[in-house]
Amino acid sequence: MSLRDWLRHRLRERRLRREARRLLDRAFAAPAVLAGTSLKPHHAGRTVVLRHEVEGGRVARVWFGILRHPRPYAFSRQSHKVIENYLFDVSAGRIVRLEGRNVTRERGEDADG
Repeated sequence: MSLRDWLRHRLRERRLRREARRLLDRAFAAPAVLAGTSLKPHHAGRTVVLRHEVEGGRVARVWFGILRHPRPYAFSRQSHKVIENYLFDVSAGRIVRLEGRNVTRERGEDADG
């Protein structure tokens, strides 16, 4: 691979990563996309884009993760650290939760507080 081809490939990947991030930011700003999930617009700042899939030169799907600290009760000072992985299907305009891991319980702890 020549230097020019390598550079072209790197720039294309960078553009697609930025596009994936923009699409995800727009999804968190759209109430219809968040409907049916426990995600809220303020969670957008805690998301990490894990990977993306391209179809026809455009980002079609975005896998992302988020670290959340849900509380068992609204008035409780306790919280758990939960890592959740999601898939955002751009064409369907839908976010699906793929996996969730309660890190606090995996460590044998009950909750932070």
